[in-house]
Amino acid sequence: MLSLEKYDASTGNAKPKIHSAGPVADYNLSKRTDVYSQATYQHIAGDKTNSILDNAFIPVTDAPSSTSNQVAVHVALRHKF
Repeated sequence: MLSLEKYDASTGNAKPKIHSAGPVADYNLSKRTDVYSQATYQHIAGDKTNSILDNAFIPVTDAPSSTSNQVAVHVALRHKF
């Protein structure tokens, strides 16, 4: 599965654009156990606002990026009881 997102925001006269994309994969190891992974890439484009909207921020990360790009990768093993 592939996730694509595009957001257009407005703050005053500035109009930053937020683009995110990332694949998701899930693989069954057994009837009740699977491993899954997700990667997300985010890029901020458009007008600069001189605010936090100028830096990429993927919510599952600890802090916003210091640039307009950010990548997050998650891998997990799940067992259903």
